[in-house]
Amino acid sequence: MHALRSAALFALMVAAAPLAAFAHAKMLTSTPKDGATVAAGLSDIELAFSKPMRLTLLHVRQANDNEDVPLRGALPTTFEKAAKVAVEALKAGAYAVSWTAVSEDGHVMTGSFAFTVTDASGTAQ
Repeated sequence: MHALRSAALFALMVAAAPLAAFAHAKMLTSTPKDGATVAAGLSDIELAFSKPMRLTLLHVRQANDNEDVPLRGALPTTFEKAAKVAVEALKAGAYAVSWTAVSEDGHVMTGSFAFTVTDASGTAQ
């Protein structure tokens, strides 16, 4: 009976292993975090993923403006579990970030988050 249970458990584990291997990557966290309030002057946006990804698109937009904040560097060209992109120093206001990344298996992923930047007095304009 013990041998039968062990064999059944082994078979289940073998059958489930490929499913875990094909699970898609996901964004784990961002800096700044979604909903965060940060001080003026922020000049980097970071994304962390569960598996290596290549960030292919990043838009940072102030809520009351129709133009993207200029990126100060190129997007990463390699597959990494974290991507850090330099942006023009952010002034006070509400911001929305949207991004697109591709995993090593070709799966395309998109996401977005928002945060607020405050000036020295703690006010968002």
